[in-house]
Amino acid sequence: MTRPRPGRLVIGTLGLDQHEVGAMAVSQILVRHGYEVVYLGRFNTPERLAAVAEQEDADIIGVSVHSWEFTAYADELILRCRDLGIGLVFGGSLLTDSDRADLLARGADAVFGAYSAEADMLRQIDAVVQRVRAGSPDPAAGEPLPAPLAGRVVVVTGAAHGLGRAYTLELCRQGAAVVANDIDEAALKETVDAAADTPGSACPAVHDITDPAAPRALLDTALRRYGQLHALVANAGMLRSGPLLRLADDDLRLLLDVHVTAPFRLLRVFGGYWRAEAKANRAVPAAAVLTTSAAGLYGFRAEAAYSAAKAAVTMLARVAADELGRYGTTVNAIAPAARTRLTGWLPDGPADDDPWAPEHVAPVVAWLLGPGARKINGRVVEVGNRQLSVPNAWQPGPPHVLRPGVSPTDVGAVLSRAFESAPDPLRLLGTDSG
Repeated sequence: MTRPRPGRLVIGTLGLDQHEVGAMAVSQILVRHGYEVVYLGRFNTPERLAAVAEQEDADIIGVSVHSWEFTAYADELILRCRDLGIGLVFGGSLLTDSDRADLLARGADAVFGAYSAEADMLRQIDAVVQRVRAGSPDPAAGEPLPAPLAGRVVVVTGAAHGLGRAYTLELCRQGAAVVANDIDEAALKETVDAAADTPGSACPAVHDITDPAAPRALLDTALRRYGQLHALVANAGMLRSGPLLRLADDDLRLLLDVHVTAPFRLLRVFGGYWRAEAKANRAVPAAAVLTTSAAGLYGFRAEAAYSAAKAAVTMLARVAADELGRYGTTVNAIAPAARTRLTGWLPDGPADDDPWAPEHVAPVVAWLLGPGARKINGRVVEVGNRQLSVPNAWQPGPPHVLRPGVSPTDVGAVLSRAFESAPDPLRLLGTDSG
């Protein structure tokens, strides 16, 4: 069957929403511009809208939103539209910028608030119709794939150089809007400028991540600029090398402030926001990726402070995953190995195809922030040199009984048996361990 141009829509309101004025007005605009509209009026369910859309061979389901009940139906509608291979558009005067960002992140094709211009609305609806009628893109034919992170708003710390720059550009290539944070204003501007031609966008946010006020400032920037915040990549890092007996207190404090205290504060502020949204029936499909290191998993020779800080990050991710998971937030950690300003000891690689390039790590971070990772929580991913692995956390060993009134001598005998049956500890990493 050949459908007439420019498109066919099924339009209605949901649940107990009794206000049809907006739906009727939009329907009239679309009809005036040649669209076919099947108008269903009030008191619809996702099942009814989808059934009529399938029967009428519609391109789009349009939902008019004038009350809070729509939030209870949005996810089901999105799934039904995906199953049918058609578009889903929300519109309504109560939709805020925050609602728009959230619905787009959840899978809606377009969202129109109170002040949407008619021309922009028609342009976006036409684009949805064309995308639906074109079917699934064929990469072999040069057709672009949909941006998997479109509508997602992400804060990336340490975004000006190395891994943070690679993360920012990869997220933007996948359609995300990135609040890029760093203290190096000039380099940060270069990163943001490099993202200009991507499907996503980036805005600079120059803050010292060790400042207690920085997390709130970054959240405010995301909400003011994009209306929502969906994800965090806590990447900012630094190194103060030195063995335990020589590291100064100032260096120790700075290491802990950057690697442990800063991500803790970010999770506390962002997690508080995501909890408030969940309690207001506006749960955000949020995700956070913290940065640990092989040094934190296995230890690194002559880097006691850095290794301890990164080990703390691993446990921070595990416990935060448990605490924030009840609000729909995932928290995972990545242990990257890449050529940056902190890893001059890595072996040399070809300049045109370096296996240690940060760009090889970035897609892993992007996936952890996307829809495919919603069930991954409290895990660590090691990645580098074009390979990845998922290491296990500490595992308890087999128990050995201590009798009442045991003496130190008896304890020694029990410990000897326990150590004999336990595996040897892993060798500390070092610059000679590759």
